[in-house]
Amino acid sequence: MANSSKNKPVFCGETALPNKPASKSVNPNGGAVGLVFHEMEHLGKLNIRGNHSLEAAVKAATGCHFPPLANHFETAGERRIAWLGPDEYLLLCESGKEKALHDTLISTIKASHFAITDVSDSLCAISLYGSAVRDVLAKGCSLDLLPSKFGAGKCAQSLLAHAGITLMALSDDTFILICRTSFAPYVHDWLVDAALEYGCQFTSSTN
Repeated sequence: MANSSKNKPVFCGETALPNKPASKSVNPNGGAVGLVFHEMEHLGKLNIRGNHSLEAAVKAATGCHFPPLANHFETAGERRIAWLGPDEYLLLCESGKEKALHDTLISTIKASHFAITDVSDSLCAISLYGSAVRDVLAKGCSLDLLPSKFGAGKCAQSLLAHAGITLMALSDDTFILICRTSFAPYVHDWLVDAALEYGCQFTSSTN
């Protein structure tokens, strides 16, 4: 969340990786590194519980349709809504917009049973991309990550080396990985280690 001031926005909550400096390991085979990743700092995240009677209100407030199929997500501009279960969704939105979206949804949804919860600080979103991103993830994740099976627009909850994650495929070589904030340093360290044979770069806005 963010509050306006005369100077600059003041974001609530801490980043999930404040003590992880920018780092880079070269590709042993030469060429570009195989994995580049960074934390998507302060990204707004709302957990939405309810059935498809919420669809109209969610579309009006966010611009996103409910995902038409299980394990898919829909995109509208900078916003994405991912299917987590038969009555559970995760909305990702621009930094500082989560409170307004939360309040709008609460006031406009007419369904009898629903819940909208701001989980921005409890979850960390990490952007992953590179030619080896699927190979790196496959070392610790049991999902079938072949592009033909897990292509753009697909999402799933799984484990990455014992850490619970939600994985969203934006393209063949670009993903968003979401994990609990408390597991973010562990996920960071695992990714750096797993990507050594391909080369790895972590970028941090704090460095």
